[in-house]
Amino acid sequence: MSPRAYRQSARANAVQDTEQQILDALFALLAERWFDEITLDDIAAAAGSTRQTVIRRFGSKTGVLSAMAARMDASIRAQRWSAPIESVADIVALLTADYERTGDIIVRTLGQEARIPEFAAVLDRGRKGHREWIEDMFGAWLDKLDSKARRDRLAQLLAQTDVWIWHLLRRAQGHSAAKTHQLMTQAIERLLREDKAS
Repeated sequence: MSPRAYRQSARANAVQDTEQQILDALFALLAERWFDEITLDDIAAAAGSTRQTVIRRFGSKTGVLSAMAARMDASIRAQRWSAPIESVADIVALLTADYERTGDIIVRTLGQEARIPEFAAVLDRGRKGHREWIEDMFGAWLDKLDSKARRDRLAQLLAQTDVWIWHLLRRAQGHSAAKTHQLMTQAIERLLREDKAS
């Protein structure tokens, strides 16, 4: 590699590192504060950067949010499709592992949806991705149903796997991660047994 190519590569890596630090900073701040209470200066300080750098990389606070959401979405997709699935318990294990990492920030974001328009696109992307994943993971069960029964069962599966269910069991009721996995698995298995019985 030529000295010039090496410098260009090092510069590109430094830019990526800076961007990741800025995205990580917003993620950490959102765990503690509401989005409208966070300033560009707060993000810059938490990232060990400057306001101008944040603006140069992302344009605005909303730009940082959009980039953070896109990166989270890519990470969630990679994790959720990361392992072979043989049972409902396997599906719920992938889901709850994801919620252990991202569930609290998602719930906090959902709590701000009505008053912060910028969150609409972020949350719509998450809902769409979750629906695609549920349709894929439970395809073997859903494809056996007629169109009306499939639509109803999909709606129920989306409700049973929603982050709020995880939050209620894990945070509001104080169950362990293992118990939360067990309870969510049992509820979904009961739904799917109804289809088998009929």
